[in-house]
Amino acid sequence: MRHMPVDAGAQPRDARYTLGVNIGFHDSSAALLRDGALVAMVEQEKVSRRKHALGQAPVAAIQECLALAGVDLDSLAGVAIGWDINLTRMAGRRRFSPVGLRALLFPDAPAGQLPPVTWVRHHLAHAASAYYACGEDNVAIIVIDGAGENQCTSLLHGRDGRIELLREWPIDQSLGFFYASASKWAGLGEWGAGKLMGLAAYGRPSGSLPLRALPDGYALSLDGVDQVGGENGGDLMTLSFPPAYEAAVRSAFACHYPYTERQGEDAMSYTDFAASVQQALEDAVLSLAAEARRRVDAPTLVLAGGVGMNCTMIGRLVDSGLYDRVYVPPVPTDVGVSFGAALVEARDSGVFTPVPMDHAYWSTPFTDVERAISDAGLVCRPLAEAGLARVAARTLADGGVVAWARGRGEVGQRALGTRSLLADPRDRGTWERLNIIKGREMWRPIAPSVLEEHLAEIFPAGVGDPAAFMLAASSVAPSMRRVMPATTHVDGSARPQRVQRATNPAYWQVIEEFRQLTGVPAVANTSFNLAGEPIVYTAADAVSTFVRAKDIDLLVLDRYVVARGYADLPEDPVG
Repeated sequence: MRHMPVDAGAQPRDARYTLGVNIGFHDSSAALLRDGALVAMVEQEKVSRRKHALGQAPVAAIQECLALAGVDLDSLAGVAIGWDINLTRMAGRRRFSPVGLRALLFPDAPAGQLPPVTWVRHHLAHAASAYYACGEDNVAIIVIDGAGENQCTSLLHGRDGRIELLREWPIDQSLGFFYASASKWAGLGEWGAGKLMGLAAYGRPSGSLPLRALPDGYALSLDGVDQVGGENGGDLMTLSFPPAYEAAVRSAFACHYPYTERQGEDAMSYTDFAASVQQALEDAVLSLAAEARRRVDAPTLVLAGGVGMNCTMIGRLVDSGLYDRVYVPPVPTDVGVSFGAALVEARDSGVFTPVPMDHAYWSTPFTDVERAISDAGLVCRPLAEAGLARVAARTLADGGVVAWARGRGEVGQRALGTRSLLADPRDRGTWERLNIIKGREMWRPIAPSVLEEHLAEIFPAGVGDPAAFMLAASSVAPSMRRVMPATTHVDGSARPQRVQRATNPAYWQVIEEFRQLTGVPAVANTSFNLAGEPIVYTAADAVSTFVRAKDIDLLVLDRYVVARGYADLPEDPVG
């Protein structure tokens, strides 16, 4: 697959290109910088169509980034990897030698030398992905995930372009692994953290758990195992606690109703358990944030690591008032370490122009659109920008579901208005319909995309910067809960996306047209994919998903409205 280079013809010949990669066992990715500024970022899973890209090197992601910039391997001044292999049990393996890395990352490239490789510590890469993207120079930084080389949580300080480590917690204290273990216990799977968070809203915290907030952070106290100071991790394959710790966590969970691991019964039996785990996590992170505030005299907190995807926790952090500003990048997960590692290498090279990341549209645009539509036997009509927005908004106002796929794709797990399924938030049935289309559990919430100009009307308490990437939950105004029942969760909250005209004018116009028709400045938005699949990447992916999901009424793909037959093909309502 090939793409027109971004900013074709505008690139100086002496530009310095840095490639960042995540080569971990999951969520591999690539990010390309030109003179220290991000040009392209691609997740391997979206190209390969294997969820989380388990066991895959980011070969296709690298190829896509290079193609987008119109450069090749020989153009790279350096390659930065978001792990320091020398600190893991995989140190010295041949696959990480220069010859092995070239074969791993560039298997189809002509023979030649690999550009200089920089190994960047995992949590440093996470921290860089947030600090250098937030647009401020003096910030407190918290990184929380499953595991780095030999740590799971880090407190850091970003100042004068440098990142200083203040404190870290060993892997036996992993909040990420603790939450993942709870997800498995509730029968929601290895990757069920988001599901557990949604389930927690239905329950009430009760019972005791081994995770405790402390005045200077937190502690995870497990009976029957020795605390090993972090020596139990660091092999890139780590997705959970070692067996002894997993057994100890499971023993602690067994003290909580319903006292046994879920074996297929209704998930609602685990709502109080989920609520208890969620509250324990939030209390621990709030204590971490307070400790960071004591150590760093800065009004801004930036947060990265997979736990940063917990929007309920982020919302509580915003509401706490500990900081004037909380910033989370669109890719706080391991996907983001490709970006962070590249930033570290660029900073050390001296060619560094960090640009605030105020949008997530760094992936690829669509190509071969007409061919994909024709090959599927669908019909289409090209429309101007305004016509596409009017057709989509009218379909939504009439109760239809619209697949909206236009422009460069967003990076991260949230669909932010370029690869989205849209519907009417006023109809409670929208919640059920979208979950059926997606093949999701019926109790999982649907989020709203809201015009920036009207966000305070729906979320009077404020959501802060994380709303740009749909990464924080907040309470919906009571008067709006009846207006938008499809996007209001059982606890009265929602996880909004703040839609700015400057960053996504086409999507903003759809919502504005919907507002003019209905009076509601928001639409229901979920990712354009089916269960078990990554978000659509190519035009063929979008068409295939539309064909298989019969309850999607209309596809807007690039400059076309697409339907199953001519009778279903709408015209611009204003001609």
